[in-house]
Amino acid sequence: MYRQVNNEDGYIMVTVLMILSILTVIATAGTNNSITEQRSATNGQIYELSFYAADTGRTYVMEHSDLYHEENITVGESLAFPDNVNPAVQFSVGPLESVKGEVEYIGSSNPPRGSGFEVGKFVSHRYRINSTGVGPRSSTSEIEAGFYRVGF
Repeated sequence: MYRQVNNEDGYIMVTVLMILSILTVIATAGTNNSITEQRSATNGQIYELSFYAADTGRTYVMEHSDLYHEENITVGESLAFPDNVNPAVQFSVGPLESVKGEVEYIGSSNPPRGSGFEVGKFVSHRYRINSTGVGPRSSTSEIEAGFYRVGF
């Protein structure tokens, strides 16, 4: 004789465990996604800090005319900043950021059009700034910029 028992308690337990395991997988995937996004945002901020530190090199050069004066007009020569004697020295621009670089004389030409300086009477001395910014976690960014100085 076969006797059927109307007991479905085991079926509910299996259903609850399946739903719980699905929710656990979804929660784990969401957590991993959040961690990845947080790391990406942090890396972006670190890159920005090192980039802005490198960009500060341009301002540093403009404020220190001894890096682009009339004695620094030999093609191919460069001056390191902030310390020409020891190029490894870095200028601190924040608690975790610093900058170093070099200014290179690349030649002379006529003054640019619209500059207000008479061609033939004035000369435009062209320079290149290579600036390296260092940020948190030893991140680095490099910027190359050019400028000119008008003189006789």
